[in-house]
Amino acid sequence: MTQIPDSYLPQLLQGNQPIYVRLADAIEQDIDEGVLPAGCRLPPMRNLAFDIGVTIGTISRAYNLIAERGLVVGEVGRGTYVRNREKVPYPQPAPMSHRAAQHPVFDLGESGEAVMNLDTTSAVHTGQAQIIAEQFADIAARHPHMLTDYVPGIPASWREAGGLLLSRPGFAPSPDTIVATNGAHAGIMAVIMTLTAPGERIVFETATYAAIARSAALAGRRIIEAPMDEDGILPEEFEKLCARQHPRLLYLMPSLNNPTLARLPAKRREAIAEICRRYSVWIIEDAVYAPLSGDTEPPIASLCPELTFHVGAMSKTVSASLRAGWIACPPGYAGRVQPAHRMFSGGGSYPMKELASRLVLSGEAERALQKTRMVIGRRHDLLCEVLGGFDLRSNPACPFAWLMLPEPWRSGPFRDAVLQRGIMIAQEDDFKPARSNVTFHAVRIAFATQYSDERYREAFAAIRDVLESGVAGHTAGT
Repeated sequence: MTQIPDSYLPQLLQGNQPIYVRLADAIEQDIDEGVLPAGCRLPPMRNLAFDIGVTIGTISRAYNLIAERGLVVGEVGRGTYVRNREKVPYPQPAPMSHRAAQHPVFDLGESGEAVMNLDTTSAVHTGQAQIIAEQFADIAARHPHMLTDYVPGIPASWREAGGLLLSRPGFAPSPDTIVATNGAHAGIMAVIMTLTAPGERIVFETATYAAIARSAALAGRRIIEAPMDEDGILPEEFEKLCARQHPRLLYLMPSLNNPTLARLPAKRREAIAEICRRYSVWIIEDAVYAPLSGDTEPPIASLCPELTFHVGAMSKTVSASLRAGWIACPPGYAGRVQPAHRMFSGGGSYPMKELASRLVLSGEAERALQKTRMVIGRRHDLLCEVLGGFDLRSNPACPFAWLMLPEPWRSGPFRDAVLQRGIMIAQEDDFKPARSNVTFHAVRIAFATQYSDERYREAFAAIRDVLESGVAGHTAGT
């Protein structure tokens, strides 16, 4: 590690921009001029804030900004270091505006250092950036006018790609049922807006991707919970809800529940399909994790095609930033969901949809999936090795695990204790669709972010240390 003098102090540049932007510009200038060589550690944020006479928030925003410019990288518990830009494979972007800088690339803990994020399940980095860059460049060269215009129509290739991506054993949706969406979330909300009215009820499992439930509640829909066990939703309890509360729609993740990893058995899928048919309840089958999970059971869409909207996306296998997803709709409903998606999402992006479709049709998406499964499998084995002996629900093809906490831990305090170690995980309340008396005493640990295996080992060991230290080893803030 290259040292810099303790007396180092960046000279703020003159201008009308906010202090943190001018501070970032000053640090960038010092990097360009060699005052801050590659590998050197920047001053701790608290120290620099004191020396300059500003808040630590100002320093953290400046550090975030130079990180977005590709100049530095934060390392958990070690500080912020100047990057060796000669090793960066792509040209560095131009400096971002202060408005863009308000979306930091990493969070900050109480120490002011970067927090290791084990709270995201976006696609693992396996080299697909190079393929994406090449395809995007080809699209720009072949269709330059489409980089500046609205999407004029839906090419047949987009529907073809969606049908291929959504296909499962026993389920091959017809292209005329496919809707291309801005990711799974936007597509699901388009379905909800199409099928339900304010005040109508939507059923969710007691632990689920709660962002959908909260978005639906924001749109005036009423959220009700269906009890679940380790295998997922309980059909008999769901039927009671249908008989008593007359829900309009059911949302569930039968291939791999987020966060519990429950996989709905075939008999339960058949029972759910029959109940929905009997009570005229629409189904949204969220299958974003299905390609990873290796689920071979028939999807509900194959059991009840007249009521099921089967949703998939590339966010967990290729790229979350492409915002590429597809829906296989019941016959006759694609023409209703497509305009609803356009109205509520503002429409699609031709370059992104064309790029995503090319990745699927060329086989690159499938190759990225296989590489992703290998990386996830390696990290999964490492997690099980370090946290062996604790009650851990995991799957070697899933980018997260569900850790059941020993007594007397509760999920909120445990999450806070781990955060004090510089690691961010998700607690159970993050996955509850509504206020609930149900408790799991569990947390979700994800391992999709681009960290080295050694850093993951260190993070998992820190989590184990918190588990073993117990509540008495955690000093809560007062």
